[in-house]
Amino acid sequence: MPNQDYYKTLGVDKTATPEEIKKAYRKLAMKWHPDRNPEDKANAENKFKEIGEAYSVLSDEKKRKNYDQFGTDKPQSSGFSSSGSNPFGDNAGHSQFTYSNAENLFQQFFFNFGDGGVSSNGSGQSFGGFPGMHGMGGGHGMGGMGGRNRGNRQYKGQTVRCELGVTLEELYFGRTKTMRISRKRIDPQTHAVRTESKDLKIDIKKGWKSGTTVTFEGEGDEEPNVRPGDVQFVIKEKKHNIFERNGNDLIKTVRITLKQALMGVNVNVTTLDNRTLKVPVTERTIYPGYQHRVRGQGMPIKNTEQFGDLVIKFDVSFPERLSNEQKEAISRCL
Repeated sequence: MPNQDYYKTLGVDKTATPEEIKKAYRKLAMKWHPDRNPEDKANAENKFKEIGEAYSVLSDEKKRKNYDQFGTDKPQSSGFSSSGSNPFGDNAGHSQFTYSNAENLFQQFFFNFGDGGVSSNGSGQSFGGFPGMHGMGGGHGMGGMGGRNRGNRQYKGQTVRCELGVTLEELYFGRTKTMRISRKRIDPQTHAVRTESKDLKIDIKKGWKSGTTVTFEGEGDEEPNVRPGDVQFVIKEKKHNIFERNGNDLIKTVRITLKQALMGVNVNVTTLDNRTLKVPVTERTIYPGYQHRVRGQGMPIKNTEQFGDLVIKFDVSFPERLSNEQKEAISRCL
């Protein structure tokens, strides 16, 4: 069964006409194409793939009929369904539909057919706002994945994505990291594919969070008739042995005694920039789970001069037993 509702993905009713489906796909594919979402490319690629998968099924009369009846675009018999407007044929079922399929479908839609995009002779509506889209286009044959290009237009290679582990200190101060990658390139003289190494410098900014992506356009593998894809690093924050991060705030858990909880306590905190903060918490009784907030002592807030807060979370340690005298003393006090 598909892991998405194709009608919901395209935002159309189950009674939608082919033209309404095509219109919905055109709008969403333009909106979520990764080249239009460089700041959120991983999420855009996923949405773009889902949109393409939904359209590849709902734009094909037989696949749509199977989907409406059985919840899958696959025929419920041993025979094979012919491929209508879906350029990937029957092998593009939901379980095998990839980002590459979505990109190929997109190029078929906008470039081969002149459907509101740039036609093969350069006429038609401009496809503005997409970096690196000039000269892009072409498509595979309608029967499947045969050719790599059409005319002088080339497809773009896959995006290579990998995690980059970064410490909390590095995200606090910012720093530049150099990552060495290995990639395939075509020798301009021999036209043979060779492997080479290249250093990529990543400028980590103060206040970046896990999930932030850094994309190097065209630094991926190159193949015959395929433009180099991108290399994308995804920031992953390493676990810290003192602080826990919550957005722009830093959380430190402090264990105190019951006496300190009742009488007050001064907490010493060594910050990420090696300052010592003396934080008095004496104006109230501290209960288990109580949090004391120190303004402006957390993480830098991206692209500003401001900081989040330091949150001290208290864990109160209760004595395992009390003597009768202690119990009587507490009883008199309370």
